[in-house]
Amino acid sequence: MTEAAISLCAAERDGPTLTWPEKRLSVCVDVPILRTVEAYGDGSAPNLLLHGDNALTLAWLLANGYRQKIRLIYIDPPFDSDGDYTSVVRLRGDGAKVIGSRVQYRDRWQGGDYLQFMVERLLLLKELLHPDGTIWLHCDHRASARLQLVMEEIFGAESYLNTIAWRSQVARGAKVHARYFPRSTHSIHIFAASPQGTPTWHPPRKEIVMSRAEAAAHYMEDERGFFRTSHPGTYSFEKLVQLHAQGRIYAPHGGNVIVDEANRRVYASNGGNIGVKYYVEQRGEDRFFVTRAVDNLWDDIPGLGTIPSEDVNYPTQKTEGLLQRIIETSSDPGDLILDAFVGSGTSVRVAQQLDRRWIGCDDNWGAIRTTARRVGGAKKGSREEERERGVEVWQAGGATVPTAEAEMNLRVDMVAGGSVQIRVEGYRSAALIEQLRVAGKEIPVDWRAGVQSVAIDPDYDEQIFRPQIIDAPRGRAALVAGRYSVPITKRSIAVQIVDVLGDECIHVFSPL
Repeated sequence: MTEAAISLCAAERDGPTLTWPEKRLSVCVDVPILRTVEAYGDGSAPNLLLHGDNALTLAWLLANGYRQKIRLIYIDPPFDSDGDYTSVVRLRGDGAKVIGSRVQYRDRWQGGDYLQFMVERLLLLKELLHPDGTIWLHCDHRASARLQLVMEEIFGAESYLNTIAWRSQVARGAKVHARYFPRSTHSIHIFAASPQGTPTWHPPRKEIVMSRAEAAAHYMEDERGFFRTSHPGTYSFEKLVQLHAQGRIYAPHGGNVIVDEANRRVYASNGGNIGVKYYVEQRGEDRFFVTRAVDNLWDDIPGLGTIPSEDVNYPTQKTEGLLQRIIETSSDPGDLILDAFVGSGTSVRVAQQLDRRWIGCDDNWGAIRTTARRVGGAKKGSREEERERGVEVWQAGGATVPTAEAEMNLRVDMVAGGSVQIRVEGYRSAALIEQLRVAGKEIPVDWRAGVQSVAIDPDYDEQIFRPQIIDAPRGRAALVAGRYSVPITKRSIAVQIVDVLGDECIHVFSPL
């Protein structure tokens, strides 16, 4: 069942183009009916997670009032890598034994299918982009050149702003011996909605930290500290005199600064050009800081390999520092951000922390579940809760959730004062038992070792799951509590378990 159809075509443009089998610079998509399946927070001005083929969910956004409303689009799509991307499956608790892996998504294509896939989604995204917005497309060496040409065809070569080279890792191990140099960077192509737009631009700065030895190796030093010099350029005589009075004019070759009032000149006694001193900031005995403008080589933001604390066990996850720079550079608080390949949810998590509204799309339920837990499961008093506007998960027809053939054993006790004590006493999944058998591992004595999270909706309406309790402990050794207290309501209580395979089981009962 559909609402309508969205048909789009790219405008014809002069200049070089890319060709591939059955190329079409057009898209026609039936707009699906979406339904809300989960909701987090207070429900006011909710952010959206859309589950389903993103060609369908983007068409739904176009048909439901979002045309030209997105200020920033960031996408990290498949890279045409001809591979499968998996998450590690491990038991929780002490030891956190690995018992296998699970494919989150496949990145395998035939002929021109990959480029056609990208064209159709880029056409939809262009219609959603605000006239003063920007789109940032994240890719690597495999498709970077082709995707830039495709984006020029759709957005116009004049809309191209830049390509960021992000050093996502440092070559080590076997990569050190790679032929033709190790590949350690990703590309991020930036396009404006149109050449006539005026995109938001907050130029970022980066802070460099040095030891005393490092500062001494790169800077000159006087009684005030380490400094560098810059040509005075068009500074007036009066300005140079003022800077000299502040001790900020440098004379090379061991000379002195001469102020010639009669001829209105400031110069060095031993020849050479004077320079203006810029001092390095010192904090503590052995820490020195300088601030630099950021260019299109981003080598100061580490990849996930050096920030394991951010790892949520989702393949191709990007770091929060990368998305923070992108979002702060090209949007303002309150702006609407879209990630059409939301994956692990880093983009929308950072958008929420930075007080932006957001929409995330993905056809993989594992991505939706991971993201929902990151943005919807905030603990009381956390930074996420302070920025919370509510999150709703909408699902397109045909999209499926991996469900477990499992048994959940519950003990429910009524407590004076109108509450219910729920104790999960066991969880047994056929798929998890089989995975343990294949891995040659014994079934753990504590059922909690096989569980990622427990969520409870104490007022379930049989349609939308609204968890009031989310027990999703961080850290591999941490286990769910298994005991919870919820208020009694006139409707049902729903208890949802997500196991370490990513499969879900929900048990609904009436407390009355």
